[in-house]
Amino acid sequence: MSHRSHRTMTKALLSMAGVLLLNGCQQNDQAAVQPPVPFQADPSSHLRAPVLAPPAKPDAHNLTPLPNIRGAKPRLPLQTLSVMPNPNVVALKVLVLSANANDGTQSAATTMLAQAGVPYDVVNPSVPGSFTASTLVAEDGTGKYQGVILTTGNLAYEASPGNWQSALDWAGWNLLWQYEQTYKVRQVSLYTYPSSWPEDYGLRDAGLASGTANPILTAAGQSVFTDLRAGVTLPIQYAYNYPATIAAVPGVITTPLLSDASGRVLAARSDTGGRERLALTFAQNPDLLHSELLGYSLVKWLTKGVHLGEYRRFNQLDIDDWFLPGDLYDAVTKTISPDAFRISASDALSLSAQQTSLQTRYPVSPEFKFAIVYNGSGANTAAPLSCTPNAVSPDRLTSMSRCLGNTFDWVSHTRDHLYMDFLNYDDSFAQLQPNLTIGAQLGLNISVKSLVTGDMSGLGYYNPGGDGLKTDFGLGKSNSSFLLAAQTSGTRYLSSNRSVPSQWDPSCMNCGLTHPLNSSIFLIPRWPTNVFYHVTTPAQAVGAYNGVYGPTGSAPYWPADLTYTQYLDKETDLALDHVLSGSAYPHYMHQGNLRQYASGRSLASDWESALLAKYSKYSTLPLKTLRWDSLGAYIEARTSYMKSGMSGNWDRAAKSLTLRSPSGGAGFVTGAAAGGLGTSESYSGNTITTFALTAGQVVTVSLP
Repeated sequence: MSHRSHRTMTKALLSMAGVLLLNGCQQNDQAAVQPPVPFQADPSSHLRAPVLAPPAKPDAHNLTPLPNIRGAKPRLPLQTLSVMPNPNVVALKVLVLSANANDGTQSAATTMLAQAGVPYDVVNPSVPGSFTASTLVAEDGTGKYQGVILTTGNLAYEASPGNWQSALDWAGWNLLWQYEQTYKVRQVSLYTYPSSWPEDYGLRDAGLASGTANPILTAAGQSVFTDLRAGVTLPIQYAYNYPATIAAVPGVITTPLLSDASGRVLAARSDTGGRERLALTFAQNPDLLHSELLGYSLVKWLTKGVHLGEYRRFNQLDIDDWFLPGDLYDAVTKTISPDAFRISASDALSLSAQQTSLQTRYPVSPEFKFAIVYNGSGANTAAPLSCTPNAVSPDRLTSMSRCLGNTFDWVSHTRDHLYMDFLNYDDSFAQLQPNLTIGAQLGLNISVKSLVTGDMSGLGYYNPGGDGLKTDFGLGKSNSSFLLAAQTSGTRYLSSNRSVPSQWDPSCMNCGLTHPLNSSIFLIPRWPTNVFYHVTTPAQAVGAYNGVYGPTGSAPYWPADLTYTQYLDKETDLALDHVLSGSAYPHYMHQGNLRQYASGRSLASDWESALLAKYSKYSTLPLKTLRWDSLGAYIEARTSYMKSGMSGNWDRAAKSLTLRSPSGGAGFVTGAAAGGLGTSESYSGNTITTFALTAGQVVTVSLP
């Protein structure tokens, strides 16, 4: 049985392809994004129609400058802290100061912290009584924050029409600076007007503000933005920016981190001798490429590389329906032939070579492996092992699959690809356990705790009217008989659909879901792609895509049909957005996308190559690829940590961390070795330790 892939827009605004025009006080989020529309399938087809969303496109309008507050700066004594300070100890938490919750820069700040799993508080100092000495210092004199983020350099807000004020008065600014100096806490200003107000970073407006800039990473910038490629050009688009000149300011050392070809500065580190500050002079938003590229290093610099949580990037690609035939799209007649294409043994062997080629050509993703999601009913267990495409065999693809049993990660896709929405327990179990048995008989290296159902069915997303359009009834309408059969067959990790609202948790970054009807089943969302399930060549891929989104398509979006290169560029923009967010969720395609349409080429490997080339252009941070069972365990641990309320203190004199958990669960800490606490991994020079605490447990860990 065949099926169609489907996707919905993953974010309302997307880096490069999407639009968000920002200023210091207001967020403009009116991108040209339409509601999801159904793919116009042949009404006589027996197949379900996927729900697709049009890609976003640029829509440049309403660039608004950052309000610049001017005025005399009174000489005030630094504020006296309310208790005797203990400046050696700070909490493992970050303070975000923002005057406007609708400011895109606040979202950028909280997103980068959430992606790294760093605890944070957001405070609006314009609210009376919200910012006092007790906001910053605990009763025992320890600092409450290890770093401070200003969403804008002057924290401007419109107190009344046309009346812009700073959310901090002078007493508040002095209190903040006193805390940062006493407790040696770094400060990042995400969007800064280059002037001397309220404090001087040694930057002055060059009078060249615009919505686009292409600054270059300086040698000094490389020491801060450690994951960016040396000398890389940062593409700033759809964001107001202020190129600046360096001003000589007594007691201030300003070091450019990003500068344009004429030497004008857009990011700088500025030290006073007692405080370490970093200022960016361009707007931020979590959906813009430049913000996504900078977030990891900004958090690392702000926290001095020691914090609760962890941040890694992933490259996961599933290939569904292995062993089964799939439908085939005809780019000329624009028709679909049911079950007309099944990959050959030659295609399978070539995929192994393509995988090796990707690992070699893109050292940033050395672990990359395809996850093959297989349906055992299409295999022939009598076929002998053979690594020769033209071997004598009752089924050459099965013979080649035996040969490639350790080359890929293999995941069960049910035996026959039946939809699991309404099957009883016995029929459900007959789709699950036998498929694992077939895989074992073929010698496939299976992730035995993991399961991907056909069309990710069984989870309350189905079409009761049989009209091809699905409705999200919620996980509470999942098939409990199927869930029990999955549990009985050893399934722990079950794929869900990232484009279906009920099947992922928007409040928890990079988390999965414990199924509400069966706590033994943990859901791992997957990202759909617009590499349609029924296309096998570039001509078919762009023909089908333009048939939906081209100017004469069923859901016209682009003003002209895209070429294959343009199509890959647009689609990998979406995937790059996912990768840079730290998302571990797999993308998925289908067996037809593996056809070797030219020597060593397939749609799947073309897409991977375009993604990795784009990523490698900017970043050197390695991409992890985990086997499905390991991926599920990671996302499960990440979910436990993000929901645990774990906290900690950093005693910088004793070089130790004290960690505690009110509810218990998994935890992560960056910058500290395990020391008997858990297990540690070195990731791009950072030590990340995974551990578990019981409810109320307190542990102390030594730092290097």
